[in-house]
Amino acid sequence: MRDIVVKRSTYLDSVTLMRVSKEASELDGIAGVIVAMATDTNLLMIKEAGFDVESLGELTPSDLVIAIEAQNNEALARAHDFIRAETEARFKSHGEAELRPASLDTALASFPEINMVLISVPGQFAANEAYKALRNRRHVMIFSDNVSEEDEKNLKALAQSRRLLLMGPDCGTAIINNLGLGFANKVPRGEIGIVAASGTGAQEVSSILARLGLGISQLIGTGGRDLSGQIGGITTRMALEALIEDSSTKVIVLISKLPDEKVASDILNLLGGTKKPVIIYFAGHLESKTQANLTFTPTLTETALEAARAATGKSFKSAISLSKQDEKKVMQLRQGQPSSRKYLRGLFTGGTLAQEALFILGSTIGPISTNTHITDFPALEDPTQSIEHTIVDLGDDAFTRGRAHPMIDQTYRLRRLARELSDATVSVILLDVVLGYGCNDDPAGEIVQTIKATIARDKLGEGDAMVIASICGTHGDPQNYLAQKEKLTSCGVIVAQTNALAAKLAQRAIVGNKNA
Repeated sequence: MRDIVVKRSTYLDSVTLMRVSKEASELDGIAGVIVAMATDTNLLMIKEAGFDVESLGELTPSDLVIAIEAQNNEALARAHDFIRAETEARFKSHGEAELRPASLDTALASFPEINMVLISVPGQFAANEAYKALRNRRHVMIFSDNVSEEDEKNLKALAQSRRLLLMGPDCGTAIINNLGLGFANKVPRGEIGIVAASGTGAQEVSSILARLGLGISQLIGTGGRDLSGQIGGITTRMALEALIEDSSTKVIVLISKLPDEKVASDILNLLGGTKKPVIIYFAGHLESKTQANLTFTPTLTETALEAARAATGKSFKSAISLSKQDEKKVMQLRQGQPSSRKYLRGLFTGGTLAQEALFILGSTIGPISTNTHITDFPALEDPTQSIEHTIVDLGDDAFTRGRAHPMIDQTYRLRRLARELSDATVSVILLDVVLGYGCNDDPAGEIVQTIKATIARDKLGEGDAMVIASICGTHGDPQNYLAQKEKLTSCGVIVAQTNALAAKLAQRAIVGNKNA
């Protein structure tokens, strides 16, 4: 039996809702629970789960929807009681021992020694909090997305005028003085400094370096739009100037989506004035080349390898490469698939990882539809529906309004994974599995559970869509890198060392060895 109710004008943060949904789903007699804000994406997910969303009438993103599938009335009542208790507790005082400041003003007054403010509130409120922090002369990291371009430009101009660092908006990752902020991995201190207009791009490079035994001095996020013509690279320039002056930074890495040409030219002129080696990854820049102290790389994997070489004078290419065994397995599985299976589907939680896969695959497998806003590829009219070859960034703003980022809450991705596994035309499903602080506690375990439930077997086999994944993380991450890999491989998932190598394996599967 299914029951769906709405609580009008009842906002709760997406992480709380994810936890409540998960815990309620584990109650006896409960088949499934979705507790979510009434955004378009959430309503679609609830509708796809079989609930009558239309019966609720007109909704707004400030309304809370509770959808429960139960075996009987008693179980349904228990679930409602549990959800009511958990959501009401969110609004109650935690007592003096756990007292939290109710506003930014109170926090700054209570803890005057704080020199940085991390902002993670709904996007429409984030800019106002950032203005407060900057006016109080604190550095700022805006984790929130859905902040207007105009606000971003004005905030960064204010920060620059006060010689303050403003990371974001939509800055997912930073490691400042060895303290991880947002989504960050366990990475040792070292001599490589990273400036990134990409959270998962920064995670991928820093994690590869950590697995090679190398560390970073600082990892400074800028927000994905910083190198656009509208913003002008304000944070990127300030961060690079800081690393150029930092005596503990011997090598600099710059990671970004393809930047505005004039902004890029100004940044490269700045970097050309230092003697430090600089490794640059601009997504879509597909050539490896070196100009004086600047080395341009076509993948995040090669970015990490070049940074490691610059820092140590040694080559690490043999340590990060395609496995011959995996290549052979991919070809064997492809030969065992029926001819109807011919399409690739990429379901990514990291936007830059999705883009990297697009650029690697796009030149050989044919048109790939996507929601990543790259004009070189056809845009999906409806990002919730795959068309032939498709790669989707599930961390895009359209999917994260009113719900936790998919690196925290995989609920929608798992439903999409089940759908792609059930599609008889799908040959390869490409996934990123991102570990680290702030991320899902067991992403691989949830993926495996979904695969087993969908195929009704313990392991993928001949004739199934093959699943190829990479794990972005380190051996020190709380999710346990090796344990995550073992869960995936034991279920028949092919796990490559990096995202770029996973994309190249997928390329082999779709087009064979020829041209790959």
